[in-house]
Amino acid sequence: MPHTEVRLDRLPASEPPFEGTAPATSTAPVAPHASVGRLSARRPGPHTGRSPERLGPPRTAVRPDPATIAARAAADRLLRGVFEVIDRRRAPSSLRRAVSPAVLGMVAALATTDVPGRAAGVAVIRTVHVRPAAAGRMEVFGSYSRGERRFAVAAQLTLGRTAGSSWTVTSLRLS
Repeated sequence: MPHTEVRLDRLPASEPPFEGTAPATSTAPVAPHASVGRLSARRPGPHTGRSPERLGPPRTAVRPDPATIAARAAADRLLRGVFEVIDRRRAPSSLRRAVSPAVLGMVAALATTDVPGRAAGVAVIRTVHVRPAAAGRMEVFGSYSRGERRFAVAAQLTLGRTAGSSWTVTSLRLS
């Protein structure tokens, strides 16, 4: 059997190595026929710049409506206030007009108990997204971090019934 050369690329490091150990290397034998006699050319990867042209009209950016923009700004402001109360940097009474009584009770309870990850640092909001749910309601979802850990947050905003009223957090989920 003729000798064929097989070349393998290094695997990307997906986990940091343990301290004091060398990175793991594979010593498993490779079958000599693994790359010989390929029936078709290698498919280009999605990021090689050689992908085929997409069919159809070009995509255009969708601009959100002003209500969605205002809801996102309100969600960001309200979530920051909630996390300030949970981190004991603000009094729960400061949220009285911005959240429902049930959410206010939950946030006040979280401020007096141990929250997972609180020792890692204060909560920092990373992303906030909003989607229309029903008339006068928006679903909010995003992420926040404490130290090196990332967590998820979800909420529901309800628009007040009187003219000129603002958004109110009526449901909140932290994980």
